[in-house]
Amino acid sequence: MTMENANLNPDAPVTRGSSGVMPAMPPKSGRRQRRSSILPRTSSMAVARRSSVAKMTSTTQNRRATISYDFNPFEADLLEYDDEDVQDPGQHQSRAANVERLMPDSRKSIVCHNVESNRRQSAIGRDLNPFKAPAIEDDNDASDTEPDDNINFSHLPSGRRPSVMDLNGKLVDIPISLPSKDPKKPQQKPSEEMKKDSRSVIAAGVQCIKLVTSVALVIFSVVVVMAAIFTRQTGAASYSIPPWAACVVFWALIMWLAAMEGGQGCLVGLQPVSREAYSATHPKTVKNTNMAHCGDNMERFIVGRQFLVVLVVFLVNTMGAAVPGANVLGLPEGVALVFLGSGLAMILTTIVLGQLTSQVNAATCMLDFTNSYFMFYFITCASLVVEYSGLLHSVYLVQMMFSAVTGNPIETNEVSKSAIQKFFFWGRALMSLVVLGFALAITIEALFAEKTTMWTGVPGWVSVVILFALMGFVGITEGMQIAFFAVLNMPEEELAKHPVAQANADLTFRGQNLQAFLIGRQMVSASGMFVVARIMTLNYDEGDTVFGFSESFQTFLNTGLLNAVVTTIVASLMWRIVASSFPVAFLSNPCINGIIRLCFLLDGLGVCSASWVFARWIKVLVGYQPDEVYLEGAKRHTSDPVTRSDRDVDRAITIIKYVASMMLLAFSVVVVMCLIFTGQTGAASFGIPTWATFFVFWFLIFWLAMMEGGQGCVVGLSPIEKIKYMQSHPKTFKNTSIVHKGDNMERFIVGRQFLTVLVIFSINLMGAAVNGAKVLGLSEGATSLFLGSGLAMIMTTIMLGQLTSQVNAASCMLDFINNNFMLYFVTYMSLLVEFSGLLHSVYLVQMIFSKFAGKPIESNEAPRNFLQNTFFWGRTLVSLVILCFAFAVTIEALFTEKTTMWKGIPGWVSIVILFVLMIVVGIMEGIQNALFAVVNIPEPFLQVHPIAYANCQLAFKGQNLKAFLIGRQICAASGMFVIARIMTLNYSGNETVFGFSESVQTLLNTGLLGAMITTIVASLIWRIIASSFPIVFLSNPIVYIIIRLCLLLDGAGVCSAAWVLARFHKLLVGYQPDKVYLEGAERHTSAPATKREKDIDTTLTVIKYAASMGLLFFSVVIVMATIKSKSTQLSSVVHPLFAGVSFFLLLMWLAMMEGGQGCLVGLQPVIKDLYTKSHPKTLTNTSLVHKGDNMGRFIVGRQFLVVLVVTLINMCGSAAPSTQVLGLPKGVLAVFVDSGFAMIIATIVLGQLTTQVNAANCMLDFINNYFVQYCVIYVSLLVEFSGLLHSVYFVQILFSKITGQKIQSNEPPRNFLLSVFFWGRVLMSLAVLTFALVVTFTALFVGKTTMWKGIPGWVSVLILISLFCFVGMLEGMQIALFTVANFPEEKLKTHKIVHANCELVFRDQNFQAFLIGRQILAATGMFVVARIMTLSYDSGDSIFEFSPGFQGFLNTGLLGAVITTILASLIWRVLASSFPIMFLANPIIYIIIRICLVLDQTGVCSSAWLLALINKQVMGYQIDEVYIGTPEERRSDSIA
Repeated sequence: MTMENANLNPDAPVTRGSSGVMPAMPPKSGRRQRRSSILPRTSSMAVARRSSVAKMTSTTQNRRATISYDFNPFEADLLEYDDEDVQDPGQHQSRAANVERLMPDSRKSIVCHNVESNRRQSAIGRDLNPFKAPAIEDDNDASDTEPDDNINFSHLPSGRRPSVMDLNGKLVDIPISLPSKDPKKPQQKPSEEMKKDSRSVIAAGVQCIKLVTSVALVIFSVVVVMAAIFTRQTGAASYSIPPWAACVVFWALIMWLAAMEGGQGCLVGLQPVSREAYSATHPKTVKNTNMAHCGDNMERFIVGRQFLVVLVVFLVNTMGAAVPGANVLGLPEGVALVFLGSGLAMILTTIVLGQLTSQVNAATCMLDFTNSYFMFYFITCASLVVEYSGLLHSVYLVQMMFSAVTGNPIETNEVSKSAIQKFFFWGRALMSLVVLGFALAITIEALFAEKTTMWTGVPGWVSVVILFALMGFVGITEGMQIAFFAVLNMPEEELAKHPVAQANADLTFRGQNLQAFLIGRQMVSASGMFVVARIMTLNYDEGDTVFGFSESFQTFLNTGLLNAVVTTIVASLMWRIVASSFPVAFLSNPCINGIIRLCFLLDGLGVCSASWVFARWIKVLVGYQPDEVYLEGAKRHTSDPVTRSDRDVDRAITIIKYVASMMLLAFSVVVVMCLIFTGQTGAASFGIPTWATFFVFWFLIFWLAMMEGGQGCVVGLSPIEKIKYMQSHPKTFKNTSIVHKGDNMERFIVGRQFLTVLVIFSINLMGAAVNGAKVLGLSEGATSLFLGSGLAMIMTTIMLGQLTSQVNAASCMLDFINNNFMLYFVTYMSLLVEFSGLLHSVYLVQMIFSKFAGKPIESNEAPRNFLQNTFFWGRTLVSLVILCFAFAVTIEALFTEKTTMWKGIPGWVSIVILFVLMIVVGIMEGIQNALFAVVNIPEPFLQVHPIAYANCQLAFKGQNLKAFLIGRQICAASGMFVIARIMTLNYSGNETVFGFSESVQTLLNTGLLGAMITTIVASLIWRIIASSFPIVFLSNPIVYIIIRLCLLLDGAGVCSAAWVLARFHKLLVGYQPDKVYLEGAERHTSAPATKREKDIDTTLTVIKYAASMGLLFFSVVIVMATIKSKSTQLSSVVHPLFAGVSFFLLLMWLAMMEGGQGCLVGLQPVIKDLYTKSHPKTLTNTSLVHKGDNMGRFIVGRQFLVVLVVTLINMCGSAAPSTQVLGLPKGVLAVFVDSGFAMIIATIVLGQLTTQVNAANCMLDFINNYFVQYCVIYVSLLVEFSGLLHSVYFVQILFSKITGQKIQSNEPPRNFLLSVFFWGRVLMSLAVLTFALVVTFTALFVGKTTMWKGIPGWVSVLILISLFCFVGMLEGMQIALFTVANFPEEKLKTHKIVHANCELVFRDQNFQAFLIGRQILAATGMFVVARIMTLSYDSGDSIFEFSPGFQGFLNTGLLGAVITTILASLIWRVLASSFPIMFLANPIIYIIIRICLVLDQTGVCSSAWLLALINKQVMGYQIDEVYIGTPEERRSDSIA
């Protein structure tokens, strides 16, 4: 569902053609289409811009996975692979499935071998700028680009183009295109990439954040409103309405409002559609449209419906608006004031659930939406009855008056009224005027008497003024839409005569602004209606009345009915008439521009974006289909995403699932670990130390993971020729050779199943909480949920011990089992368990069912001889004896309540629960076998068994099989844990069962017997039954319920964290898909290879953005609080306001320097004639810097300025020791304040990365200002000219002599005077540098710097020198890497360390990540250096007995900036460029690169990308290609 297709406006007729736009139907003969000023003009959500008011709905073909090659739930992603996600569409490979039915009996298994699609690899040479990479990333990471934005309709015939209804009721085609008018920027032919409608990953991530935040906000609002209702803190309590009744009425009103909001758009939009086209499929829709489209009924319907909407809003306000002073849920006072006092919670609930959600679906599913009796009786009929009553007939008088003023007759579809009809009409009109006057009189009287629900403390006359101002405001928003559509096709020349109206129209019709305005207008209008209702609703207490009316009549007035009349006429319908009669004059109101921008802001905030999420759920749940499905025979929609909005919603839901699941898993692990280390698990009863329990627990989890993944691998590899991987995977070859020999596969599965159950029993023993356990101070409810029920341990085991390994084992089988652990602890152990005969009783059951089914047991081995038979049956008998013994012991323990079963449950109840659970778990174990057994049974045969057929239809529908298998895994594992809890013996002390010895009892307490019972009775037997009688098995009605439960569990995403962990595990261990080894496919890298992997990466990206934004906001608040408390070096001597302003001014200066350098360097190869006219200040800047050797001078001077500004920022924001702010804990203060971390984060994000992101792509716009010219370029050149840094040139000359490489120059050689001046400045620079070092080291040794206290001077000096080297290496690494980027591979290979460093940096996207991480590290190092070197001499104290004035100058950090610029930056750059190989041969470089990569991956500064996006929108930056084209275009045009 895209925003372009949704009908969020109730005033929304939409005409649709081939792709969602219905062909226009000519008006019936003999009638004229009525020109109504009240009738709405077009769909608000079907309008995207002035040149494209209606848009086509794009539908993608629904993908249905076939059962024949999608059995593995963790492999299905590869089948769902979306071309746009990772690879080019043209390279998409067809998929082949190799499915074999290996054994027709209980040993049946279905093996899939999937061929994955190709991967993309990025080349390092194409993108050396780390901030350019996300600019062209695709937004549509879930499916193909849909043509629902920026559609060119020129290829469509006139009758097939989208159209709108003009003011005369005629359908007109929209213009194909409108010329772009922007005199400030030259019009360039857009490149192919610019033509693509794609958002950056950041923009897509921002949309996800909006959706997730909005959903959370709406849920919170609903909870708050319900809490207010059930605590009797709403207006309903004053009417003595019980809370439950108020709740029912509230939601009934919301549903009624939703049906009205969506219904009007449907009835208006279906006007041009022939009713014969849907009379058979939608009889109730026909009934609605027959009534509404008859004569002038449409206008009558809209008038009556508008009143009903306002009335419902008033009633919702009565039911849900909180009384003054209300508070619920213990909310802080500020939160309660925002959500309850202002009514925000109720307004959000109503707008999202009662308006926008229904309008989204009604925009494209008009036929389905109105196909109900509710719509007919409660909306269509009710609206017409309201209009017929005459309450609102005064609006027709206004209509007639404006018709007379404008000279435009009122058109009608009905014959002239008879005398009686006229009398009846005018009688109702007069009655309406009387009612309106009466209502106004009562309302004004009540306001002056302060007898309304208006906020207390507001004088009556102020309330009246506010009321009429609000009604005027709401009325303007109602009329604006009508006026905009009225001027839609007005000639440009005529509109140009009215500059204010033209400016408003141009602003609204620009790009996607009209869509944003209409959504924001809906929010503004609805919010205004609620405030009007709050002001106007009467609030007379019992015994108090207005004008002395009776109490019963006063109760009627208190309902708000008369107020709804006033609001409908005065704040809505009248303004629509004015706007349609005088549209240009209406739009010439200067206030319109402010309202438009307010609407843009509201839409941009995405506060009501949740409506798209709820609309998507409702559409899937109710089964709404787009109109073209019925009218044009289009393909039906499924749950698969169709539009960008659908994908945004799905992405948001996916993010919610992943985040919630990860949080649940992390919390569960913490809870289990706390239980273990506090000795509150079953392990303590065995005297096992906590540290040993910890290691045993995680070993069991790892063992379980290897068994769960390993079985899938050995089964899946059975059809693969072993010679293909014998050399590459020798241990895998050994595993498969053993398991695939003879009937070992069946033996392996039997033994592994017992091991799995035994491990689960053991995990339960190690991690299950004892009765009464409490950790972390959890509430009773949380303790009962996570500890008492064992949920924490179950979640930990399922996600870490089962699903995660199964995800990777599904596609990386060869790598997964290529280890000795799999060989010895899984393969050998499973076969050994089976050989022991413990489980041989299951073979007896297998033989019995083989006889019943008449199917021989197939085998890959020769018949057993006499000795083998004797040994087999001996073990079978032993197994039966042990099974019976196990049952006897367990049942005895249950009856005597000597198990770990929850206390208070009688023994016989425990036994019943146990057997029910074993049956349910067994059915789940068998369903999978039964489904695979019937997969190739002909459908007609299945249809003979209706229940089995229904179960198969449900399981095999769409992606349900995958979802069922995952849900089944969760259910089965949870059941196993509960069974383990019930069956594990708990005899303590000298107590034993049947008088056994204590040692035997200890063995029995381990759960060995319980594991045996569970394996046979709750697993293997049911598998045999299911494979022997699959049809009978699936004919059990309980199977349907279990399938539904499994689908629900998978849909809930409770274990979605497994996919995230599997993604990390795969990257960490280096697993590769099997096709890499078997087919020579490209190796997988960190880039996503499947849709799910990209979803995970998107989730992590969104989390990074959100966390980084939170961290940045928190850091800025801390820095400001520190400055306000006068705890920084600068704020302690000047006013904190001056220090705070200086801090942000310095950040802005730093930002312009950081971005400016990249622009000036990047524009060097661009011919200046291309931007001479469009960017004159940019031309001035580049002409100056690119002249001669000025670029080198600028870089030297700018580097000093950067270091100096960082030093000054440190003075402004760095906190003094032991600073206390905001009442933060000591740990938080140590991290954010004492270490300077908050200031560093604020500086890096706001002062460096944000501007560098935009400067990378918008170089021309970025430096097209005087600030860069005067405050960056001139100051940098002046600093360099001063000679302070000329000593670096001495170093450069020295290295030039050593290497024998001449220093390149764009200027002629210096003459004698210039040489004297140059060397004089070099000597002066060396002297200043020496003086600075002496001063700094002296201050360090005497402890007179801002270095952290308690560190000796000599240690400070060592740290400083080390930091110089560290920061210097960071500065030089970038230069060295750029220098060797084009070196021959052979030359690099001769230097192993250099080659390793280059391999690491230039692998995939590592170079980009390195540059960003390097920036963070270098900036952090600069701050620490500034902290160490900044002098801190108090007044009256000085170094070398200098004067106080000179000492104050030294305290500024100027000398430290000189030292840092030369010794920690420029010298290292010279060294790196002179000896790049030697520089990169340092082993420390490799460690630094790794640190940089980790820093980038943490996303600590990801907020810079989001802020850059906002900054780009605010400043109006355009990418350089807009002005000068791409390099390819320039070359093709022979420009460059």
